[in-house]
Amino acid sequence: MAAPIESFDLNNARTIRELVYETLKKAIFEGEFKDGDRLVEKELAQRLGISRTPIREAIRKLDSDGLVEYVPRKGVVVRGITHEMAAEIYAIREALEVAAIPFVIQNITEEEMTELYALLEEMMRLTDSGSVDELLKVVRRFNDTLIASSRMSHLTKLIDTYQEYQSTFRRVTLSREFRKPSALQEHAAILQAIRDRDAERAQELMRRHLKAAREEYLAAFRQEETAWDEALPAR
Repeated sequence: MAAPIESFDLNNARTIRELVYETLKKAIFEGEFKDGDRLVEKELAQRLGISRTPIREAIRKLDSDGLVEYVPRKGVVVRGITHEMAAEIYAIREALEVAAIPFVIQNITEEEMTELYALLEEMMRLTDSGSVDELLKVVRRFNDTLIASSRMSHLTKLIDTYQEYQSTFRRVTLSREFRKPSALQEHAAILQAIRDRDAERAQELMRRHLKAAREEYLAAFRQEETAWDEALPAR
């Protein structure tokens, strides 16, 4: 898979500013730009083959997202995803996705239920023997189909706002082997509650699923911080 910066293509742009913003954000989420890396306007403009103005505008937006910060005498530095940011995103996601459940039960079609069960079977196969990348794609399709079946377009857009964060979090949690079967069972239980039209149970299962995912991600986050601290030379 090509790195985000190398795959930058002006022909895909809705506007250059939007494309630059999405490209830089993806580069941060996928680790091409790591926590502490400097983002230099001139260097980025040369690499992307554009003027510095859309770079500057994109960096301002990344700053408002909390993904970069201005450091005196150093310039713009990648902040990455902090422990507090991850906990907040999971709390927002829980509120939104739990709120969607009654509308899913009210509006989901039989065709969508069939598609969700087919995706669940594919997730089961990939959990046993597939790659994490393929599993992530199917999990995203499952979640997108489930939320879209609510027919709540504004709610769906709000959830989509955090899609890059969710993809990053899933990659971390589903890369941990013991989380995969638990996540699969949780998805199956939520889907069964929706088929049974039991909104209260489906909402509770969704809460448990997201809390388990959050705890798994934060545990991985703390583990990585500890490993980083131990790798630093003693003072």
